[in-house]
Amino acid sequence: MSNWTAITETNIRTGKNSALLDAVQGLASSRSEADPLVEMIADAVATLRAAISTGNSLDADTTKIPRSLLGIGIRMVVRRMKDYLEIEMTPGEQKQADDDRSYLNRIIDSKIQFETPDTNAGSGEMQGGVGFEQVTGKTAQRTDYTREGMSGL
Repeated sequence: MSNWTAITETNIRTGKNSALLDAVQGLASSRSEADPLVEMIADAVATLRAAISTGNSLDADTTKIPRSLLGIGIRMVVRRMKDYLEIEMTPGEQKQADDDRSYLNRIIDSKIQFETPDTNAGSGEMQGGVGFEQVTGKTAQRTDYTREGMSGL
């Protein structure tokens, strides 16, 4: 079994999520829109990969996330489906969303390490840090804040 996995429609179409997904796809079809599930999954994957990018190696396959984050990824997609259908979350779902955000914040703070990627992406996907030079000195003061003095700005 591989350490990293993709979020698929099959993952989403489990239990009670199947009816929700049918409703999303039915609404999109009635509006002559593309299946929004593809974008919802891509958004969740991008969010998770960005969160783990500091302190962890990423898999070369940009559709994959660590297997241990699959549950969070599925819940993220389900929340997006509910938003698409304009269905409010239950108090239990809201607590789970808060817990998921808290967990992602711990990941971002580099407190959690993940499975080794099946195919290491190296540093090709994420940009490295960028340094900058700060210039200090006296700031010019402008005193002619009139219509004529500010013309052309």
